Amino acid sequence: MEEKRLSAGRQYKSYEIGIIDENSAYLGVDRRLLMENAGAAVARVVAREASNLASAKVLVVAGPGNNGGDAFVAARHLAGRAARISVILLARPDQIRTPEAAANWEAVCRMRRSVDYYVADTLEDLHRLQQLFREADIIIDGIFGTGVRGEIREPHKSAINLINSSAARVFSIDVPSGMDPDTGKYTTTVRPSVTITLHGAKPFMTLQQELAGKTYVEPIGAPPDAEAIAGPGDLAYALSRLRQPVSASVGGGAEEAQGAAEALRILGVEPRMEGPGEGLAVVVDGFLAGYGFETGIGNPGALVKPVQEQLGEDASRLAKTMGKPVFLVGGWDSISDGVYLKSNWIEPPVSSKYVLGVATSLSAAFLASGVEPIYALGAACYAARRPLRGRGLEDRQAYLDGLRRLLLRK
Repeated sequence: MEEKRLSAGRQYKSYEIGIIDENSAYLGVDRRLLMENAGAAVARVVAREASNLASAKVLVVAGPGNNGGDAFVAARHLAGRAARISVILLARPDQIRTPEAAANWEAVCRMRRSVDYYVADTLEDLHRLQQLFREADIIIDGIFGTGVRGEIREPHKSAINLINSSAARVFSIDVPSGMDPDTGKYTTTVRPSVTITLHGAKPFMTLQQELAGKTYVEPIGAPPDAEAIAGPGDLAYALSRLRQPVSASVGGGAEEAQGAAEALRILGVEPRMEGPGEGLAVVVDGFLAGYGFETGIGNPGALVKPVQEQLGEDASRLAKTMGKPVFLVGGWDSISDGVYLKSNWIEPPVSSKYVLGVATSLSAAFLASGVEPIYALGAACYAARRPLRGRGLEDRQAYLDGLRRLLLRK
């Protein structure tokens, strides 16, 4: 099956990077490896751009998130190549948010001979380190990444001001800290000489081209399959957007309708059960998904239907013809919004009408919550199939328990 990559001619939104990271881990490419590749890429660009690296004083300013983790890795790769490496963590070590970033902070702390490190979780601590900003030839900005939201607080705000007032050449990792990567908006932001954005282009690169300085787009080893697979990243994103439906109804074949109703009940919704009939119709807050509709039911918002054999082009062609997202359930599954394709080649295939009903109702719930179609259907595909691993439907209660753990994130 030929699959069009999501990256083709695309700028990535911040939530899409989160989806790709999680799907990469699902495929066996650990987040720590992605962080290692990201930090190494930053170090390579700094070395390429800085002709005086061997005599330079490099200051790395890091926040407690994964952007800071990338900065710690960059510091490690630059150690021994620069005259001096200093690292400032703008948080307490116990506030570091991910195991990957924490592990790389620990590595930096153990490099006593090649790295000077400091903790500045208060404005007073930061003020005592102002001389490092004044003396630096190169500053690496790893304060905030794509997850920045809301007002910039202290000591981060003052750190950004110190960076901007420095005479050093500034390199921002992924996005200039303080800038919204999706909109380019900011109240306070680093104004770098160079921005090294990771994995793929981001909207801010067009929206704030002058503020971002010279830009590099550096791959970090995330497999292209992480964009093509319907995986846990899709589900995590869809669940983060899920809102409580006001109403839901299910009609159609008995087995399909039972699966659809069970999935909706896990989401806290008691659906109205329509009369039995052919096909399957699931309506969530007025959003209709399913197949085999009678004329009076109305047009589907999404076509979700079983197939015996298929190619990815079938879903793409149907989506383009209908102008609606399409989820063909069977084999690897085939999902298309008319532009991009997703499928899942890891989890057991759907072979029962009951699980088809689960996939359809989840598709309707996610789409009704405003989740982008390619990710809404990808999330439904993964959630419906993952509990089949190792047991199929021999034990339906075990399947439902697995589905409940996935949807309630327990």
